[in-house]
Amino acid sequence: MSANTSAIDAHKKTITAGSFVRIIEIPTWLTHDLPEQEVQRLRQCEGSIMKILEVDKYGYIWFGTNNEGRWFCLKPDEVEAVGN
Repeated sequence: MSANTSAIDAHKKTITAGSFVRIIEIPTWLTHDLPEQEVQRLRQCEGSIMKILEVDKYGYIWFGTNNEGRWFCLKPDEVEAVGN
């Protein structure tokens, strides 16, 4: 699933699949065409710490849970690395 790609977060730190990051904000480019229920579900992720599932070949970082697989993606500058 991982493209073995890294990205640079909002604070210029390298992040990869498996890294933990804080979701700074859910951007409008992601939510503008979604039903309100899905927008609210995504907005609940703002400020939360999530594990990156994949950094794709276009540089987008993907999040999800084990039972959902890939759920949504963000641009690397929309997150900040936490921990090491």
